[in-house]
Amino acid sequence: MKSVVTTVVTAADAAGRFPSQNDLEAVQGNIQRATARLEAAEKLAAGLDKVTKEAGDACFSKYPYLKQAGEVGENQVKVDKGYRDIAH
Repeated sequence: MKSVVTTVVTAADAAGRFPSQNDLEAVQGNIQRATARLEAAEKLAAGLDKVTKEAGDACFSKYPYLKQAGEVGENQVKVDKGYRDIAH
């Protein structure tokens, strides 16, 4: 993943110019919001198991054929792998 600084400098370089004041202000704003973004990411990560379980349950409810032979809900091993895939 590219940093905001890399993105701004690359865009300015591609345009054949130095980063503008607006570019630098955008970088500064992004850095100032970093703490809030990290906090949001931590909250999402803390609830990952719950979200994964709800998403998997919703899939099995909406698509009952997934419980048939040869599908992801055929046995518990496959179900566990399905939830793992959703989490990824």
